[in-house]
Amino acid sequence: MIDQLEFYKMSGAGNDFIVGDNRQGSWSAMPLDRLAKGLCRQHLAVGADGLLLIEHSKKAHFRLRVFNADGSESPMCGNGARCAARYALMKVIAGRSMSIEVGSGVITAEILPDFRVRVEVPGAQGAPARVSVRLGGRTLPAYLTDAGVPHLVVFVKDVRSVPVSSLGAALRHAPETGPGGANVDFVTVSPTPPFPMRTFERGVEAETLACGTGATAAAWTLFKLGLSGPDVRMLPASGEELLVEIRDGESPSPGFHLTGGARLVCRGSLPLEAIQEALRC
Repeated sequence: MIDQLEFYKMSGAGNDFIVGDNRQGSWSAMPLDRLAKGLCRQHLAVGADGLLLIEHSKKAHFRLRVFNADGSESPMCGNGARCAARYALMKVIAGRSMSIEVGSGVITAEILPDFRVRVEVPGAQGAPARVSVRLGGRTLPAYLTDAGVPHLVVFVKDVRSVPVSSLGAALRHAPETGPGGANVDFVTVSPTPPFPMRTFERGVEAETLACGTGATAAAWTLFKLGLSGPDVRMLPASGEELLVEIRDGESPSPGFHLTGGARLVCRGSLPLEAIQEALRC
């Protein structure tokens, strides 16, 4: 086993990640699901919403693998892709414009002059589907859509008063969302943008301060309902705005781009003892 692993801690609009360079396979020398789960534990380890690993790709500048805090692997993460793009620039893996292989295909990313990052998000086919979710003897209207991963968008009067932890957990597993469940986005239609939102993320199994694919799913739903134009400003719980650009042409899938901050929090190394401790969880 290796004696240490270098990592960067990064934040994408409040979504925080442990980022590692796995192009030489050093991270793959151990079970990645267990390692991600152990390292992402808040207060007991590095703590994060997920683990991002950069790997070689034959299709793009690099391949991005996304592991949620519960150890499960996700095909796409909007804020994670933005953090990975900035990491790739800092590590001279790619220039300011790049392509990234993710589980759902190849996407593009661009580092803007102020170190905000604009990334392509896979689009869903067709408009968000209106569903009626039965919960505790009542029916809750919502919209089911996809932005690389499934999302259930729920409109509420005031996101600040929503019990996201309990209600999000219940809705995340609702039968109407399918066998794998969905992320749950609570959105308030404000008189003027940005639109406040809060997200309960599957894989993290808790509310996160931001969710890039969630912002995209919410923006797409707002746009298709005629509640916004094609450039939608979303305000997640972190207070750091995310811009979703929608290009809804004649093709079956609309084009989405997500722009927001991606910052380096710190960098360091995981000694063997910390790696072993993470694998015990």
